[in-house]
Amino acid sequence: NGIGIDILIKTWEKKQIKNFILFSKINIFKKHLRKRKIKLNYNLINENTKNLNFIKKKINIFSYKASSLEENTYKSLEYAYDFCIKKICIGIITLPIRKDLIKKKINRKFIGHTEFFQNIDKKKYANMILYHKKLIVSPLSTHIEVKNISKIISKKNFLYNQIFNLYKCLQIDFSLKKPKIIISGLNPHAGENGEIGIEEEEIIIPILKKLKINGIKIDGPLSADSMLINQNLNKYDCFIFMYHDQALIPFKYISKFSGVNYTGNLSIIRTSPDHGTAYNLVGSNDISNKSFINCYKLVNTI
Repeated sequence: NGIGIDILIKTWEKKQIKNFILFSKINIFKKHLRKRKIKLNYNLINENTKNLNFIKKKINIFSYKASSLEENTYKSLEYAYDFCIKKICIGIITLPIRKDLIKKKINRKFIGHTEFFQNIDKKKYANMILYHKKLIVSPLSTHIEVKNISKIISKKNFLYNQIFNLYKCLQIDFSLKKPKIIISGLNPHAGENGEIGIEEEEIIIPILKKLKINGIKIDGPLSADSMLINQNLNKYDCFIFMYHDQALIPFKYISKFSGVNYTGNLSIIRTSPDHGTAYNLVGSNDISNKSFINCYKLVNTI
């Protein structure tokens, strides 16, 4: 019901993307087309890799059973992951979803795309990475309540492993041989030497010392509100923040909703536009596909 499917269709009609498979129950997709009075050439494909029945000049759709929009969405993630594991597809672009509806109607433990693919891929650690041109931003914790952030980063080895795995991802996926990293504190002004919180002194700084001993170039913790300045943009390859909004608020302001959400340290490539479902823009001509196109480009680059 959001803008994701409209962006996909319009981008395909403009011939800005090709060679992709849409995962959706065909009846739900056809109902959407009728509702919006859209006429398209589409083709149903088979899962058989020897006879995929893929037609380049049509929208290729893999259909399955689903009793609701929410189940259709949830199953699309499972099937898309399976296609990538089987090497039928090279990567996934997940369109924006309503997490609350998936949680309410399908899986009460569902948190978000990042966590879903981390779990299905059986990875203990995964990194949410926001990418725009050469700017790389990453929050160490993702979709959790603010009151629980301190508990999460205090867990044994959590910070070290998240940063270490991110460093490896920057080397392997983004071809940065020796990434230069800067990291924020949790508290305002990075705690002001313990005056506004103890997490920097007791948790973050000791971990950074350990990382430096192991050859990782990382500076901080710095005040989150002054990390993304021009001087730093030219100096560092990656900007790490402690939690979701610390990272995404400045990133979205800078990228103007043309950035890419990338999940690092998976067995597959997964990207997503850095915007939501935007129900208020459905049917509007005021919709940008820049983020979606950048997702497509990144899948084909990494």
